[in-house]
Amino acid sequence: MRVSAERRGFLDRIAAAVVSWRLDWKIGPTRRRERVALRILGGALAGSAAVGRLVDEVRSRGHAEDHLRTALRASLEEDRADFATASGRARPFVVVRGVAARAVLRDRLRAARRAREETRERLGKAALEGSANVSREAFVQDAIVRARDARARLSALVTERAALLAPFGGSAWPDWMHGAWREISALAGALLRVSCGQFVRWLPAVAALAVGWWVAATFTDSQLIVTLHSWGIGHGPRWAVSPESFEAMRVWFPIAAAAVCAYVGNRFGARIRARYAAPALEPRQ
Repeated sequence: MRVSAERRGFLDRIAAAVVSWRLDWKIGPTRRRERVALRILGGALAGSAAVGRLVDEVRSRGHAEDHLRTALRASLEEDRADFATASGRARPFVVVRGVAARAVLRDRLRAARRAREETRERLGKAALEGSANVSREAFVQDAIVRARDARARLSALVTERAALLAPFGGSAWPDWMHGAWREISALAGALLRVSCGQFVRWLPAVAALAVGWWVAATFTDSQLIVTLHSWGIGHGPRWAVSPESFEAMRVWFPIAAAAVCAYVGNRFGARIRARYAAPALEPRQ
């Protein structure tokens, strides 16, 4: 669909936006296929006789990934050996230790895999642009042809979308809509950051609310209510205390719960930071 430059009304913008969305649906998978083709090309170059800085980087990242896989297998074998010789009370700790250790190793393995794929993609892009040495092996040439085809399809879709939106300044929507969307996104991001940052500080307040609810649901200053509940009539508090004690419990129990929660959280955070923080370097004499 082509929109003339003379007609830029609201209906033309709507039509251009619909066609642009359709093109975006095609551009997304095509871009992913191009990235996959570039990664395949980078892997083919790393497995060939090609030389270069990026080729060596891909190979070293592959070695690091292999080392992490070996560490995963070694951790499992260690757990099996310890589980066979440990007592019944120690076996749960062996299981928990192994699960935690392998969770950390899997996280490092995912990071290493992402780094290797990104390096492969950079190597494939450099090979297409002519800034990396390309060997003459058949599988490398086949990977180059596939990567070029994927890039050509993506370039055709991007060019078609740019020509469609050119009469509207590159976007089917007015500038004020883009500005409003940016402001809404910035506000949502700020709210999310503040909420995540304040979550730990809210824990003492949540503990105080929970203790206050427990006091109100467990104790009362009415002997009649407790007597009726002991006879099976109604639901509610089953412990009677004096009005002074009940008022003191409603005030001081939540405060004590919040203080204890804050203290435990601060002590726990300090112990974690002290245990896992990097050691300070000693000054040179």
